[in-house]
Amino acid sequence: MTITNSSTRLVALATGVAVALALMGAVAIAPAQAAALTQAQIQSIVSLLASFGADSATIANVTAALQGQATPGTGGSAGACPALSRDLQQGSSGADVKALQVFLNGSASTQLAVTGAGSPGNESIYFGPITKAAAMKFQAANNVAPVAGYVGPITRAAIAAVCGTTPSPTPTPTPTPGTGVSVSAAIQPMNGLAPDNANRIPFTNFTLTAGNDGDVTINSITVERQGAANDAIFAGVVLLDASTGAQVGIARTLNSNHQATIGDTVVIPRGTSKTFTVAGNRADTNSHAGEVASLAVVAVNTSAAVSGSLPITGASHTVNETLSIGTISTTTSAFDPAAAQTKNLGDTAVRFTGQRFTAGSAEDLKLHSLRWRQVGTVGPSDLANVQTLIDGTVYPTTVDSSGKYYTSVFPGGISIPKGNTIDIHVRGDIVGANSASRTVDFDIDKSTDIYFVGQTYGFGIGMSHSTSTPWTSGYVTTINAATVNLIGKAAEVPAQNIAVQVANQPLGGFVTDFKGEGVTMTQMIFNISYGTNADSNASELLTSISIVDENGKIVAGPVDASASGGLQVATFSDSVTFPTGRHVFSLKGKLPSTVSNNQTVSASTTPSGWSGRPGAITGNTISITQGNFSMNTMTVKTGSVTASVSGTPAAQNVVAGVIGFTAANIIFDAGQSGEDVRFNSAQFRYTDGMTTDVSNCVAYDGSQRLNDTSVNPSSTAAHTFTFDTALVVPKGTTKTVAIKCDIPGSATASDTFAWGVTDGDTISGTGIGSGSSIAASITTGGNTMTIAGSGALTVSRDASAPSYTIAVAGVSNSLLNIIRFDGTNEDQKLDRVALEMANGASTSTPSNINKVTLWDGATKVGEAIFTSRYATSTIGTCTGCGTVTIPANGYKVITVKGDLAGIGTGQATTTNGLLLEVEYDGNDTTGTRSIGQASGTTINQGSATDTDGAGIRIFRDVPTVAQYSSGACSSLGTLITGTAQAVHCFSVTASNTGNPNGIGLYKFTVNVATSANSAVTGTTSVENLDIYAYTDSAMSQAVSGYTDGLVFDGTDGQIIAGDNSAVLSSVLQVPAGSTYYFKVVLDVALTAGTGTFSGSLTTKLVGDAAYPHLGGPLTAKAATVDGNGGGNDDFIWSPNATTTSTAHNLDWTNGYGISGLPSAGLSGQTLSK
Repeated sequence: MTITNSSTRLVALATGVAVALALMGAVAIAPAQAAALTQAQIQSIVSLLASFGADSATIANVTAALQGQATPGTGGSAGACPALSRDLQQGSSGADVKALQVFLNGSASTQLAVTGAGSPGNESIYFGPITKAAAMKFQAANNVAPVAGYVGPITRAAIAAVCGTTPSPTPTPTPTPGTGVSVSAAIQPMNGLAPDNANRIPFTNFTLTAGNDGDVTINSITVERQGAANDAIFAGVVLLDASTGAQVGIARTLNSNHQATIGDTVVIPRGTSKTFTVAGNRADTNSHAGEVASLAVVAVNTSAAVSGSLPITGASHTVNETLSIGTISTTTSAFDPAAAQTKNLGDTAVRFTGQRFTAGSAEDLKLHSLRWRQVGTVGPSDLANVQTLIDGTVYPTTVDSSGKYYTSVFPGGISIPKGNTIDIHVRGDIVGANSASRTVDFDIDKSTDIYFVGQTYGFGIGMSHSTSTPWTSGYVTTINAATVNLIGKAAEVPAQNIAVQVANQPLGGFVTDFKGEGVTMTQMIFNISYGTNADSNASELLTSISIVDENGKIVAGPVDASASGGLQVATFSDSVTFPTGRHVFSLKGKLPSTVSNNQTVSASTTPSGWSGRPGAITGNTISITQGNFSMNTMTVKTGSVTASVSGTPAAQNVVAGVIGFTAANIIFDAGQSGEDVRFNSAQFRYTDGMTTDVSNCVAYDGSQRLNDTSVNPSSTAAHTFTFDTALVVPKGTTKTVAIKCDIPGSATASDTFAWGVTDGDTISGTGIGSGSSIAASITTGGNTMTIAGSGALTVSRDASAPSYTIAVAGVSNSLLNIIRFDGTNEDQKLDRVALEMANGASTSTPSNINKVTLWDGATKVGEAIFTSRYATSTIGTCTGCGTVTIPANGYKVITVKGDLAGIGTGQATTTNGLLLEVEYDGNDTTGTRSIGQASGTTINQGSATDTDGAGIRIFRDVPTVAQYSSGACSSLGTLITGTAQAVHCFSVTASNTGNPNGIGLYKFTVNVATSANSAVTGTTSVENLDIYAYTDSAMSQAVSGYTDGLVFDGTDGQIIAGDNSAVLSSVLQVPAGSTYYFKVVLDVALTAGTGTFSGSLTTKLVGDAAYPHLGGPLTAKAATVDGNGGGNDDFIWSPNATTTSTAHNLDWTNGYGISGLPSAGLSGQTLSK
């Protein structure tokens, strides 16, 4: 009831009658509940039943149930009694459907199915065609009319009669409504400000307490605006759950009586209290500053009696129209569908709608709650796992009593620093059995349904465009029931060889792809035929035909084929439920022994003719339009294998003493076999040319040893290898069997032997499916192995060795050379390597390199220190070093690296430009050697030629050059007439390796090329080349010491073409570790011709092709390099040996070898029109 200043009470008592009716309708009382009754109470209930005329069987059942005993029942052989409290029919779903199926499966006469879907142990929650058929069997057997498969009150009564209980379980008693609720004031908010656009400003707190006699339902709360204020200051008034902050119901506006009815249906459990807050949403006003308002609770709307003093008035807040609180703006989320969409029944994690929120600059925000409104035609039971996702984190939702509002509450709030963004979307699963063709449409109904709080002032934050309803509108998702995406030939079951008289031979394969829900077929027909008339489709019929899923499980069959219309027909009458998604099924069977070799077998089916087709969830019949298709054709092959000798290993030399030498690889080829073939033994032929024969010969299938007992040949003959582990060669494949033997250390040089196969030797296997004997077809062969005294070692410069480059002094592990070591006849362990510092053009001394290291990939294997031009590294002896084994008839690549000495005051030298070359010393005949791992002999290198390297030139610091096409240089592509047009950009970086001086830059050379002039297509001319330098990639910070960064100011009016020398107005220093960015600009003039204009301009920085010829010194004055560089003076720079160089220091060189700057120059940038 609603109270203002008085209240009334309405009490209705009908408990006794309700109990009696409940007992008459259901006597299956849970023993756990019954155990709480006294004997007197039980007797009272029984007496009440008798007064209503209940029969003795019912009274006996009720008495037993109330005493916590099993009910005596009325006999019957069905399964466990199902708890059925509603009518069930095809299309129904739920736990009671599964209980019904379990009951029906309890008797052989009413079973849903013997095997597969619906069979005992395979029951489901879906009422489909087979459940309907089983229900009809039950109805016929128990005289239920009509026999329609509809499980209504009559059928439920018959089920209860069979299993000994009444049709319905005891209904849950309707809770007795409470008769009273009290209302009282809670601790009130402090008086404060009410600024424009603030949401959920708390005004009044109050508590509702239900009496002890029952739960109380509160329908709504009536509030009134009081105080010297205008109603216009409120955009709306809301009710909040004080414990969670969640909004209860929607925002309401004040009526002409200054009142609003707010909130939603809320149940207060008996004997408990719940506190609520009345809050106001401020409008955006400009003429009410200083007004003071309060919101008072004036009525509690409920059918129960309300006690307590009303009205309850809390805080009085003062309107403020100048305070700038936080703001929030919104755009569509990247996770929003962005268009209406269609999804399938059963789809999960479907994204319905989303918004992106950005906090304004006034204050940080926190998000505390969000409420979605679902306005589509689905009901709550059609959706599951509805979740809110914020930047990938999942939060649950709770749905209200209307089934339309889904709310997520974020305890503690989700922080959004000012200026930052969060991405929010809602998703869910589509599960409803009857949801086909329904729609899902999630909106945010009101701007106040999403609650942000400013972290500086503490007010709720109002949204922009907040008057729209809905505030944000999502796109509609329409739900499909089952659809057929594909039924067709499966490529996963390819054309292949098959055998006769072997079960489970593949006859073909098909793929199904259903969307939305699985689909059950009750009959499927497949046609099978032979490709030629050599065999009869009428008499040579296939048997034991099955449909097998991708997991190897038989889902239908086996059945035998029958002859019909010149074809073999396999009819499957099993109920097969095809699941959603793409799945592959195989048709398998057994061919009679009389089918000819090389005969083909093909299978086909017409899915549109398959019977049944109810959806597993909806029970709706699914339309299938797919016509006839054929599966991959199979070829009948008898079991067969060929045996031959592989070309690897080829005939070769091998030293004495090798253990486990691979003497031959025998290939077993079952590519033309119709079945897998197993070999328990095989004869291999040994050709003997040995003084002392090989021994311990073993056959291997990969790493698997086949014969436990080794073979020790003593003469030329076929020797039998008995396989303790059988060799199985699958049909359509090959297997390689390796024969490995020990070569005696006493073998004599030039001795020979061979393992192979010879036509006439015995290699016979067994067909795994048929059990028939299969003799291998043998191709005679074998490769002769010759005993050699020892291996040989040669050394060369590897093709991957580095070309000439420049390097930074003082750096460790600088790449110097890459050397290749080739070994023959046997594995060799590299023992030591002789190195030398080359003469010739080399200008370095041992003091310029601290140490040399040798590397096998990422593993260090050796070290050496030059005290003269020569040094030797012993492999594997340094700390942490590994060893190097050169495989027989293979090679190893060893990388040579150096720790370079520094350049500068107090260092080994102050000279820049020293050339260092480290190479293998071929003149030292014993300095580089290995140890033969079979022969045990020392093997000296057999290469007299040094591995000359290109060398590295060492500087205290070096530049790296790169073409730059990002930032301000990302859009140079259009050629236009204009002055100071950017045409080319590049960067120069000084290394960061400890030299504090960086590098100096003196000169660039810029090549400019224009398209050919034409009277028709026009002319392109350029002049006034300038270069600007910047310290940042955005080219906004000019280098200091120059006007606007202008480092080269070309001659005005000068026509530009070809290579253009650009000596900087002064030396530009690039600090160590820094990158400077350069922009080349030109004045461009385009002159039109008689036709369509077409022109281009290409500009690039040019490099140098050789080190400068300076007549002795390695570096010189900048002008000397510029004038005496032998034509190689396009890029002039200084490594700043001891200090930052001026142009007059003897510390300048050219651009030869600079990383990133080839001699032809950068790739260049082209502008065109």
